[in-house]
Amino acid sequence: MQVIKLEDLTKAATPRGVTGRKVYESEHVNIMNLLLKAGEVVDTHVTPVDVFFYVVRGKGKIVVGDEAAVVEATDIVISPKDIPHSVHASEGEYLEILVVKTPSPAKGGK
Repeated sequence: MQVIKLEDLTKAATPRGVTGRKVYESEHVNIMNLLLKAGEVVDTHVTPVDVFFYVVRGKGKIVVGDEAAVVEATDIVISPKDIPHSVHASEGEYLEILVVKTPSPAKGGK
């Protein structure tokens, strides 16, 4: 069994310009922990694999295709592959989310 403590993972800038932590990666899954400051945005982009977002804490908005939802702790948002999506931390709100990609795009998910 492996126990991962998010607080112990190294923080670094992600390719999308926000702070994140690499949680886990295999050929089957890629998990990132994104830490958005108030008002920060992960711009609209397309991922060639299925993605789901789990809100750990805070409040924000997630846009998938033409739909947007205000999200908060314990909400899960599903984003099918090849659909544009973005993440927005609300003004005055920190937003922490887990981003889970299946399969891992870097390990065989294309």
